[in-house]
Amino acid sequence: MKSIGKSKITKLSPKKNITYPLIRLPPSCTDLIGETAHIFETKYNGKTLFILSLEEDFDGELQVIQPRSSSDVESRLESLEKQLSLLQETISAEKKNCGGPDEIRTHDPRRVKAMS
Repeated sequence: MKSIGKSKITKLSPKKNITYPLIRLPPSCTDLIGETAHIFETKYNGKTLFILSLEEDFDGELQVIQPRSSSDVESRLESLEKQLSLLQETISAEKKNCGGPDEIRTHDPRRVKAMS
């Protein structure tokens, strides 16, 4: 089962004494226009669940899959944060090791000027 969108339940009042709850499907479902939808109601984890089916003889057996605790974006962000932290540690370690006379002077003794 996959999520295809969300819709706010609105009110449709064709007559003063009749009110219907109305749910719109996303534009990607325009091929369903004109079809007859059969609506089933059930309970899952103590909450009401509505099922739309294009088949009247739907048996109601569903396997509801809970989404993963972290999405792909969250796992990618976590990976990037770890890489950034490693990079910062490496840069700070390099800064500690650089500087001083050895870094300034050349290692070629012919190019070293005598200090007076």
